[in-house]
Amino acid sequence: MTVSLSAASAILTRFAEICRDNPRRPIIHVPATASAWTAADIWDAHHRYADRLTRVAAGPGHLVLSAAGNSPASVALLLACRAVDLPIMPIDAGTPLPELLAIADRFAAAAIVVPATLDAQPRETREPAVELDPGLLLRLHSRAPQSYTGAAMLKVTSGSTGPAQATLTTESQLVADGAHIVAAMRIEPCDTQIAAIPLSHSYGLGVLVMPLLMQGTACVLRDSFVPHQLPADARQFGARVFPGVPFMFEYFLANPPAGGWPPTLQRLMSAGAPLTPSTVRAFHERYGVKIHSFYGTTETGGIAFDDSDDIDDSGTVGRALPGVTLTLRDEAPAAGRSPRSGIERIHVRSAAVADGYSDGTRDGFVDGGFLTGDYGACDEQRRLTLLGRASSFVNVAGRKVQPDEVERVLRDMPGVRDVRVLAAPDPRRRQQIVACIVADATPRLSVVAIRRFCSARLASYKIPRTIVFLDALPLTARGKVDRAALDDLVRHRLRP
Repeated sequence: MTVSLSAASAILTRFAEICRDNPRRPIIHVPATASAWTAADIWDAHHRYADRLTRVAAGPGHLVLSAAGNSPASVALLLACRAVDLPIMPIDAGTPLPELLAIADRFAAAAIVVPATLDAQPRETREPAVELDPGLLLRLHSRAPQSYTGAAMLKVTSGSTGPAQATLTTESQLVADGAHIVAAMRIEPCDTQIAAIPLSHSYGLGVLVMPLLMQGTACVLRDSFVPHQLPADARQFGARVFPGVPFMFEYFLANPPAGGWPPTLQRLMSAGAPLTPSTVRAFHERYGVKIHSFYGTTETGGIAFDDSDDIDDSGTVGRALPGVTLTLRDEAPAAGRSPRSGIERIHVRSAAVADGYSDGTRDGFVDGGFLTGDYGACDEQRRLTLLGRASSFVNVAGRKVQPDEVERVLRDMPGVRDVRVLAAPDPRRRQQIVACIVADATPRLSVVAIRRFCSARLASYKIPRTIVFLDALPLTARGKVDRAALDDLVRHRLRP
Protein backbone atom coordinates (compact mmCIF):
# COMPACT_ATOMS: atom_id res chain seq x y z
CA MET A 1 0.00 0.00 0.00
CA THR A 2 1.30 3.45 -0.91
CA VAL A 3 0.20 6.28 1.30
CA SER A 4 -0.42 9.51 -0.58
CA LEU A 5 0.66 12.89 0.74
CA SER A 6 -1.99 14.42 2.96
CA ALA A 7 -2.76 17.86 1.56
CA ALA A 8 -4.05 18.86 4.97
CA SER A 9 -0.69 18.28 6.68
CA ALA A 10 1.64 21.27 6.67
CA ILE A 11 4.37 19.15 8.26
CA LEU A 12 4.22 16.53 5.52
CA THR A 13 4.04 19.16 2.79
CA ARG A 14 7.07 21.03 4.08
CA PHE A 15 9.18 17.93 4.60
CA ALA A 16 8.26 16.70 1.12
CA GLU A 17 9.70 19.95 -0.26
CA ILE A 18 12.90 19.44 1.77
CA CYS A 19 13.16 15.90 0.42
CA ARG A 20 12.63 17.03 -3.19
CA ASP A 21 15.22 19.82 -2.88
CA ASN A 22 18.01 17.67 -1.43
CA PRO A 23 16.97 14.06 -0.87
CA ARG A 24 20.48 12.67 -0.24
CA ARG A 25 21.60 15.19 2.34
CA PRO A 26 22.27 13.47 5.71
CA ILE A 27 19.76 15.01 8.09
CA ILE A 28 20.07 12.76 11.18
CA HIS A 29 23.56 11.65 12.16
CA VAL A 30 23.71 8.58 14.43
CA PRO A 31 27.33 8.32 15.62
CA ALA A 32 26.61 5.33 17.89
CA THR A 33 26.09 3.19 14.77
CA ALA A 34 28.31 5.25 12.43
CA SER A 35 25.26 5.84 10.23
CA ALA A 36 23.07 8.63 8.96
CA TRP A 37 19.54 9.04 7.67
CA THR A 38 18.97 11.27 4.68
CA ALA A 39 15.76 13.17 4.02
CA ALA A 40 14.87 10.44 1.49
CA ASP A 41 15.47 7.73 4.11
CA ILE A 42 13.05 9.41 6.50
CA TRP A 43 10.48 9.89 3.73
CA ASP A 44 10.70 6.25 2.67
CA ALA A 45 10.43 5.09 6.29
CA HIS A 46 7.33 7.22 6.85
CA HIS A 47 5.64 5.42 3.93
CA ARG A 48 6.50 2.00 5.40
CA TYR A 49 5.32 2.98 8.85
CA ALA A 50 2.06 4.47 7.58
CA ASP A 51 1.31 1.23 5.75
CA ARG A 52 1.83 -0.77 8.95
CA LEU A 53 -0.17 1.68 11.06
CA THR A 54 -3.22 1.16 8.87
CA ARG A 55 -3.07 -2.57 9.66
CA VAL A 56 -3.13 -2.02 13.42
CA ALA A 57 -4.83 1.29 14.26
CA ALA A 58 -8.60 1.29 13.90
CA GLY A 59 -9.08 4.66 12.27
CA PRO A 60 -8.42 8.43 12.21
CA GLY A 61 -8.16 10.04 15.61
CA HIS A 62 -7.04 6.87 17.39
CA LEU A 63 -3.93 7.23 19.50
CA VAL A 64 -0.50 5.71 18.85
CA LEU A 65 1.74 5.60 21.91
CA SER A 66 5.44 5.59 21.03
CA ALA A 67 8.44 4.67 23.16
CA ALA A 68 10.80 4.79 20.17
CA GLY A 69 12.93 7.34 22.02
CA ASN A 70 15.84 9.25 20.50
CA SER A 71 15.95 7.45 17.17
CA PRO A 72 15.43 8.47 13.54
CA ALA A 73 12.38 6.20 13.61
CA SER A 74 10.67 8.64 15.99
CA VAL A 75 10.84 11.37 13.35
CA ALA A 76 9.58 9.09 10.58
CA LEU A 77 6.81 7.80 12.84
CA LEU A 78 5.54 11.33 13.49
CA LEU A 79 5.33 11.87 9.72
CA ALA A 80 3.55 8.53 9.27
CA CYS A 81 0.96 9.41 11.91
CA ARG A 82 0.27 12.69 10.11
CA ALA A 83 -0.16 10.81 6.84
CA VAL A 84 -2.94 8.61 8.24
CA ASP A 85 -4.38 11.15 10.70
CA LEU A 86 -3.43 9.38 13.92
CA PRO A 87 -2.38 11.42 16.96
CA ILE A 88 0.86 10.29 18.58
CA MET A 89 1.92 10.33 22.24
CA PRO A 90 5.73 10.22 22.65
CA ILE A 91 6.84 8.53 25.88
CA ASP A 92 10.33 8.21 27.37
CA ALA A 93 12.13 5.24 25.85
CA GLY A 94 13.22 3.99 29.27
CA THR A 95 9.68 3.72 30.62
CA PRO A 96 9.21 0.26 32.21
CA LEU A 97 6.76 -2.00 30.42
CA PRO A 98 4.11 -2.08 33.18
CA GLU A 99 4.07 1.72 33.29
CA LEU A 100 3.96 1.91 29.49
CA LEU A 101 0.95 -0.40 29.34
CA ALA A 102 -0.75 1.51 32.16
CA ILE A 103 -0.36 4.75 30.20
CA ALA A 104 -1.73 3.07 27.08
CA ASP A 105 -4.72 1.86 29.12
CA ARG A 106 -5.30 5.25 30.71
CA PHE A 107 -5.44 7.05 27.37
CA ALA A 108 -7.08 4.13 25.47
CA ALA A 109 -4.33 3.96 22.85
CA ALA A 110 -5.09 1.99 19.71
CA ALA A 111 -1.48 0.87 19.28
CA ILE A 112 1.91 1.04 20.95
CA VAL A 113 5.41 1.26 19.47
CA VAL A 114 8.17 -0.21 21.61
CA PRO A 115 11.74 -1.48 21.28
CA ALA A 116 11.80 -5.18 20.45
CA THR A 117 13.77 -5.77 23.65
CA LEU A 118 10.54 -5.19 25.56
CA ASP A 119 7.99 -7.98 25.51
CA ALA A 120 5.05 -5.64 25.03
CA GLN A 121 2.55 -8.35 24.17
CA PRO A 122 -0.12 -8.43 26.89
CA ARG A 123 -0.90 -12.02 27.82
CA GLU A 124 -4.57 -11.71 26.98
CA THR A 125 -3.86 -10.32 23.50
CA ARG A 126 -3.05 -12.71 20.70
CA GLU A 127 -2.38 -10.36 17.78
CA PRO A 128 1.19 -10.69 16.49
CA ALA A 129 3.54 -7.75 16.45
CA VAL A 130 4.24 -5.82 13.26
CA GLU A 131 7.88 -4.90 12.75
CA LEU A 132 8.34 -1.23 11.91
CA ASP A 133 12.10 -1.47 11.57
CA PRO A 134 14.69 -3.84 13.00
CA GLY A 135 14.44 -3.53 16.77
CA LEU A 136 11.11 -1.67 16.78
CA LEU A 137 7.69 -3.29 17.16
CA LEU A 138 4.15 -2.02 16.58
CA ARG A 139 1.31 -3.77 18.40
CA LEU A 140 -2.43 -3.41 18.69
CA HIS A 141 -3.31 -2.33 22.21
CA SER A 142 -7.03 -1.58 22.48
CA ARG A 143 -9.93 -2.88 20.41
CA ALA A 144 -12.03 0.02 21.68
CA PRO A 145 -9.63 2.97 21.39
CA GLN A 146 -10.61 6.50 22.30
CA SER A 147 -10.82 9.03 19.47
CA TYR A 148 -8.86 12.28 19.79
CA THR A 149 -10.20 13.87 16.63
CA GLY A 150 -8.31 16.98 15.56
CA ALA A 151 -5.24 16.32 17.69
CA ALA A 152 -1.86 15.61 16.11
CA MET A 153 -0.11 14.90 19.40
CA LEU A 154 -0.82 14.28 23.05
CA LYS A 155 2.08 15.85 24.92
CA VAL A 156 2.58 14.56 28.45
CA THR A 157 3.14 17.21 31.11
CA SER A 158 5.88 16.83 33.69
CA GLY A 159 3.41 16.62 36.56
CA SER A 160 5.38 19.20 38.55
CA THR A 161 2.16 20.64 40.04
CA GLY A 162 0.14 17.43 40.27
CA PRO A 163 -0.50 14.18 38.38
CA ALA A 164 0.81 14.16 34.81
CA GLN A 165 -1.73 15.10 32.16
CA ALA A 166 -1.65 15.18 28.38
CA THR A 167 -2.41 18.18 26.19
CA LEU A 168 -4.48 18.01 23.01
CA THR A 169 -2.08 19.62 20.55
CA THR A 170 -3.02 20.20 16.91
CA GLU A 171 -0.64 20.20 13.98
CA SER A 172 -0.98 23.95 13.51
CA GLN A 173 0.06 24.43 17.14
CA LEU A 174 3.15 22.25 16.66
CA VAL A 175 4.07 24.24 13.54
CA ALA A 176 3.51 27.59 15.27
CA ASP A 177 5.69 26.57 18.21
CA GLY A 178 8.49 25.51 15.88
CA ALA A 179 8.24 28.81 13.98
CA HIS A 180 8.36 30.88 17.19
CA ILE A 181 11.41 28.97 18.44
CA VAL A 182 13.32 29.10 15.15
CA ALA A 183 12.78 32.86 14.90
CA ALA A 184 13.81 33.57 18.51
CA MET A 185 16.83 31.27 18.62
CA ARG A 186 17.91 31.99 15.04
CA ILE A 187 18.20 28.31 14.15
CA GLU A 188 19.10 28.09 10.46
CA PRO A 189 18.27 25.34 7.90
CA CYS A 190 22.02 24.82 7.38
CA ASP A 191 22.68 24.36 11.11
CA THR A 192 23.43 21.08 12.85
CA GLN A 193 22.15 20.60 16.39
CA ILE A 194 23.29 18.30 19.17
CA ALA A 195 20.26 16.18 20.17
CA ALA A 196 21.02 15.04 23.71
CA ILE A 197 17.66 15.92 25.28
CA PRO A 198 14.67 13.57 24.82
CA LEU A 199 12.73 14.01 21.59
CA SER A 200 9.66 12.83 23.50
CA HIS A 201 9.49 16.01 25.61
CA SER A 202 7.96 19.32 24.59
CA TYR A 203 11.42 20.96 24.69
CA GLY A 204 12.98 18.45 22.30
CA LEU A 205 9.95 18.44 20.01
CA GLY A 206 9.95 22.21 19.65
CA VAL A 207 13.68 22.85 19.42
CA LEU A 208 14.92 19.73 17.58
CA VAL A 209 12.13 17.86 15.79
CA MET A 210 10.13 20.76 14.34
CA PRO A 211 13.16 22.63 12.88
CA LEU A 212 14.23 19.35 11.28
CA LEU A 213 10.81 18.68 9.73
CA MET A 214 9.96 22.25 8.75
CA GLN A 215 13.30 23.55 7.45
CA GLY A 216 15.69 20.60 7.29
CA THR A 217 17.92 21.53 10.26
CA ALA A 218 20.11 18.47 10.84
CA CYS A 219 20.89 16.92 14.22
CA VAL A 220 23.41 14.59 15.81
CA LEU A 221 21.28 12.07 17.66
CA ARG A 222 22.17 9.92 20.65
CA ASP A 223 19.98 7.86 22.97
CA SER A 224 20.86 10.13 25.88
CA PHE A 225 23.42 12.62 27.18
CA VAL A 226 26.87 11.03 26.75
CA PRO A 227 29.25 13.66 28.17
CA HIS A 228 32.54 12.35 26.80
CA GLN A 229 31.07 11.93 23.30
CA LEU A 230 29.26 15.25 22.96
CA PRO A 231 32.30 17.47 22.24
CA ALA A 232 33.64 14.90 19.77
CA ASP A 233 30.24 14.76 18.02
CA ALA A 234 30.19 18.55 17.75
CA ARG A 235 33.64 18.60 16.18
CA GLN A 236 32.96 15.73 13.80
CA PHE A 237 29.72 17.15 12.42
CA GLY A 238 30.36 20.88 12.86
CA ALA A 239 27.39 21.31 15.19
CA ARG A 240 26.55 24.90 16.12
CA VAL A 241 23.46 24.55 18.35
CA PHE A 242 23.17 22.66 21.64
CA PRO A 243 19.85 22.71 23.54
CA GLY A 244 20.51 21.28 26.98
CA VAL A 245 19.44 21.37 30.62
CA PRO A 246 21.39 22.93 33.50
CA PHE A 247 23.07 19.77 34.78
CA MET A 248 24.67 19.18 31.35
CA PHE A 249 26.40 22.56 31.40
CA GLU A 250 27.31 22.14 35.05
CA TYR A 251 28.94 18.82 34.14
CA PHE A 252 31.20 20.52 31.59
CA LEU A 253 32.12 23.20 34.10
CA ALA A 254 33.26 20.50 36.53
CA ASN A 255 34.77 18.29 33.79
CA PRO A 256 36.29 20.43 31.00
CA PRO A 257 36.42 18.50 27.70
CA ALA A 258 39.81 17.49 26.36
CA GLY A 259 40.88 20.01 23.76
CA GLY A 260 38.57 22.70 25.10
CA TRP A 261 35.07 23.63 24.06
CA PRO A 262 34.26 22.72 20.41
CA PRO A 263 34.81 25.94 18.41
CA THR A 264 31.67 25.56 16.25
CA LEU A 265 29.31 24.93 19.21
CA GLN A 266 28.36 28.54 19.89
CA ARG A 267 24.55 28.59 20.28
CA LEU A 268 23.71 27.12 23.67
CA MET A 269 20.32 27.19 25.37
CA SER A 270 19.05 25.74 28.62
CA ALA A 271 15.52 24.87 29.79
CA GLY A 272 13.66 22.43 31.99
CA ALA A 273 15.02 23.71 35.30
CA PRO A 274 16.39 27.00 36.69
CA LEU A 275 19.74 28.05 35.24
CA THR A 276 21.65 30.05 37.84
CA PRO A 277 23.44 33.27 36.85
CA SER A 278 26.60 31.89 38.47
CA THR A 279 26.59 28.94 36.03
CA VAL A 280 26.13 31.30 33.06
CA ARG A 281 28.97 33.53 34.24
CA ALA A 282 31.35 30.66 35.05
CA PHE A 283 30.70 28.93 31.72
CA HIS A 284 31.32 32.17 29.80
CA GLU A 285 34.51 32.88 31.73
CA ARG A 286 35.86 29.40 31.04
CA TYR A 287 34.73 28.84 27.43
CA GLY A 288 33.78 32.28 26.08
CA VAL A 289 30.24 31.12 25.18
CA LYS A 290 26.98 32.24 26.78
CA ILE A 291 24.20 29.82 27.76
CA HIS A 292 20.84 31.37 26.88
CA SER A 293 17.82 30.60 29.07
CA PHE A 294 14.65 29.30 27.43
CA TYR A 295 11.28 29.06 29.14
CA GLY A 296 8.19 27.19 28.05
CA THR A 297 5.49 24.79 29.17
CA THR A 298 3.92 21.70 27.65
CA GLU A 299 0.59 23.56 27.38
CA THR A 300 1.99 26.60 25.57
CA GLY A 301 5.18 25.57 23.83
CA GLY A 302 7.98 28.12 23.98
CA ILE A 303 7.26 31.32 25.91
CA ALA A 304 10.45 33.35 26.41
CA PHE A 305 14.09 33.31 25.36
CA ASP A 306 17.11 35.27 26.52
CA ASP A 307 18.64 36.29 23.18
CA SER A 308 21.08 38.77 24.70
CA ASP A 309 24.81 38.08 24.76
CA ASP A 310 25.25 40.17 27.92
CA ILE A 311 26.45 38.40 31.04
CA ASP A 312 24.71 39.66 34.16
CA ASP A 313 23.21 38.38 37.40
CA SER A 314 19.58 39.12 36.57
CA GLY A 315 18.53 35.47 36.20
CA THR A 316 16.10 36.48 33.46
CA VAL A 317 14.63 33.99 30.98
CA GLY A 318 14.40 36.74 28.39
CA ARG A 319 11.58 38.30 26.42
CA ALA A 320 8.50 36.74 24.86
CA LEU A 321 9.15 34.78 21.67
CA PRO A 322 7.96 36.29 18.37
CA GLY A 323 4.26 35.49 18.06
CA VAL A 324 3.82 35.09 21.84
CA THR A 325 1.95 37.56 24.04
CA LEU A 326 2.96 37.39 27.68
CA THR A 327 1.05 39.19 30.42
CA LEU A 328 1.27 39.17 34.20
CA ARG A 329 -1.95 38.87 36.15
CA ASP A 330 -2.79 39.88 39.67
CA GLU A 331 -4.64 37.30 41.70
CA ALA A 332 -6.98 38.03 44.57
CA PRO A 333 -5.34 36.31 47.54
CA ALA A 334 -6.87 32.94 48.26
CA ALA A 335 -8.20 32.25 51.73
CA GLY A 336 -5.32 32.05 54.17
CA ARG A 337 -2.73 33.20 51.63
CA SER A 338 -0.75 36.39 51.87
CA PRO A 339 -0.80 38.86 48.96
CA ARG A 340 2.26 38.69 46.72
CA SER A 341 3.25 42.30 46.17
CA GLY A 342 4.77 42.84 42.73
CA ILE A 343 4.60 39.15 41.80
CA GLU A 344 1.96 37.93 39.38
CA ARG A 345 0.91 34.81 37.45
CA ILE A 346 2.14 34.40 33.88
CA HIS A 347 -0.56 34.25 31.19
CA VAL A 348 0.42 33.23 27.63
CA ARG A 349 -1.38 33.73 24.35
CA SER A 350 -0.10 32.41 21.03
CA ALA A 351 -1.02 30.15 18.12
CA ALA A 352 0.97 27.39 19.85
CA VAL A 353 -1.21 27.13 22.98
CA ALA A 354 -2.87 23.71 23.15
CA ASP A 355 -6.65 23.20 23.03
CA GLY A 356 -6.89 21.75 26.54
CA TYR A 357 -6.23 18.42 28.22
CA SER A 358 -7.08 14.99 26.88
CA ASP A 359 -9.59 14.31 29.67
CA GLY A 360 -11.68 17.28 28.56
CA THR A 361 -10.61 19.60 31.37
CA ARG A 362 -9.41 23.11 30.61
CA ASP A 363 -7.88 24.18 33.92
CA GLY A 364 -5.75 27.24 33.17
CA PHE A 365 -6.94 27.56 29.56
CA VAL A 366 -8.60 30.97 29.89
CA ASP A 367 -8.99 34.19 27.91
CA GLY A 368 -7.68 32.76 24.67
CA GLY A 369 -4.50 31.44 26.23
CA PHE A 370 -3.08 29.61 29.22
CA LEU A 371 -2.54 30.80 32.79
CA THR A 372 0.64 29.02 33.83
CA GLY A 373 1.44 27.83 37.32
CA ASP A 374 4.42 30.19 37.46
CA TYR A 375 4.82 33.56 39.12
CA GLY A 376 6.96 36.13 37.37
CA ALA A 377 7.99 39.76 37.11
CA CYS A 378 9.12 41.85 34.13
CA ASP A 379 11.74 44.59 34.14
CA GLU A 380 11.70 47.80 32.10
CA GLN A 381 13.10 45.89 29.11
CA ARG A 382 10.18 43.41 29.28
CA ARG A 383 12.55 40.64 30.37
CA LEU A 384 10.83 37.96 32.41
CA THR A 385 12.16 36.59 35.69
CA LEU A 386 10.54 33.49 37.20
CA LEU A 387 9.69 33.80 40.88
CA GLY A 388 8.17 30.50 41.89
CA ARG A 389 5.28 28.11 41.41
CA ALA A 390 1.70 28.87 42.36
CA SER A 391 1.33 25.46 43.98
CA SER A 392 4.56 25.32 45.96
CA PHE A 393 3.76 27.42 49.02
CA VAL A 394 4.81 26.00 52.38
CA ASN A 395 2.47 26.69 55.30
CA VAL A 396 4.60 27.41 58.37
CA ALA A 397 2.40 28.05 61.41
CA GLY A 398 -0.24 29.68 59.21
CA ARG A 399 2.23 31.83 57.26
CA LYS A 400 2.99 31.15 53.59
CA VAL A 401 6.56 30.71 52.40
CA GLN A 402 7.60 30.52 48.75
CA PRO A 403 10.49 28.01 48.47
CA ASP A 404 12.03 29.91 45.54
CA GLU A 405 12.63 32.93 47.77
CA VAL A 406 14.60 30.81 50.26
CA GLU A 407 16.47 29.10 47.42
CA ARG A 408 17.55 32.45 45.95
CA VAL A 409 19.00 33.49 49.31
CA LEU A 410 20.86 30.21 49.81
CA ARG A 411 22.32 30.28 46.29
CA ASP A 412 24.04 33.54 47.22
CA MET A 413 25.81 31.88 50.12
CA PRO A 414 29.48 31.07 49.43
CA GLY A 415 30.01 27.33 49.30
CA VAL A 416 26.47 26.44 48.12
CA ARG A 417 26.57 24.88 44.65
CA ASP A 418 22.90 23.99 44.37
CA VAL A 419 19.83 23.89 46.57
CA ARG A 420 16.18 22.94 46.58
CA VAL A 421 13.76 23.90 49.31
CA LEU A 422 10.65 21.88 50.08
CA ALA A 423 8.10 21.23 52.79
CA ALA A 424 8.01 18.46 55.36
CA PRO A 425 5.45 17.72 58.07
CA ASP A 426 5.95 19.37 61.43
CA PRO A 427 3.90 18.32 64.48
CA ARG A 428 3.73 21.83 65.95
CA ARG A 429 3.91 24.21 62.99
CA ARG A 430 1.97 22.13 60.40
CA GLN A 431 4.87 22.26 57.93
CA GLN A 432 8.54 23.07 58.13
CA ILE A 433 11.09 24.36 55.62
CA VAL A 434 13.73 21.82 54.54
CA ALA A 435 16.76 22.86 52.49
CA CYS A 436 18.50 20.16 50.44
CA ILE A 437 21.96 21.55 49.75
CA VAL A 438 24.81 20.51 47.47
CA ALA A 439 27.87 22.17 48.98
CA ASP A 440 31.47 22.62 47.92
CA ALA A 441 33.91 20.27 49.63
CA THR A 442 35.76 23.21 51.18
CA PRO A 443 35.09 25.18 53.20
CA ARG A 444 32.72 22.77 54.88
CA LEU A 445 29.35 24.37 55.56
CA SER A 446 27.67 23.92 58.91
CA VAL A 447 24.00 24.04 59.80
CA VAL A 448 24.69 26.91 62.18
CA ALA A 449 26.44 28.94 59.46
CA ILE A 450 23.56 28.37 57.03
CA ARG A 451 20.93 29.46 59.55
CA ARG A 452 22.99 32.50 60.53
CA PHE A 453 23.31 33.50 56.85
CA CYS A 454 19.54 33.11 56.36
CA SER A 455 18.64 34.98 59.55
CA ALA A 456 20.26 38.14 58.19
CA ARG A 457 18.19 37.96 55.00
CA LEU A 458 14.92 36.19 55.79
CA ALA A 459 12.11 36.42 58.30
CA SER A 460 12.53 33.90 61.10
CA TYR A 461 9.69 31.63 59.93
CA LYS A 462 11.34 31.36 56.48
CA ILE A 463 14.63 29.98 57.84
CA PRO A 464 15.07 26.25 57.07
CA ARG A 465 14.43 24.13 60.15
CA THR A 466 16.13 21.07 58.63
CA ILE A 467 19.24 21.01 56.42
CA VAL A 468 19.98 17.94 54.28
CA PHE A 469 23.42 17.78 52.64
CA LEU A 470 23.62 15.87 49.34
CA ASP A 471 26.38 15.04 46.87
CA ALA A 472 23.99 15.88 44.01
CA LEU A 473 20.31 16.59 43.51
CA PRO A 474 18.38 13.65 41.99
CA LEU A 475 17.15 14.36 38.47
CA THR A 476 14.35 13.00 36.27
CA ALA A 477 14.81 11.99 32.64
CA ARG A 478 13.65 15.50 31.73
CA GLY A 479 16.61 17.01 33.55
CA LYS A 480 14.40 18.44 36.28
CA VAL A 481 14.96 17.91 39.97
CA ASP A 482 13.16 14.73 41.02
CA ARG A 483 10.87 16.10 43.72
CA ALA A 484 9.50 12.67 44.60
CA ALA A 485 13.01 11.35 45.22
CA LEU A 486 13.83 14.42 47.33
CA ASP A 487 10.65 13.93 49.34
CA ASP A 488 11.67 10.32 50.02
CA LEU A 489 15.14 11.43 51.13
CA VAL A 490 13.71 14.03 53.48
CA ARG A 491 11.14 11.64 54.97
CA HIS A 492 13.94 9.13 55.60
CA ARG A 493 16.10 11.77 57.34
CA LEU A 494 13.20 12.95 59.50
CA ARG A 495 12.03 9.50 60.49
CA PRO A 496 12.33 9.01 64.29
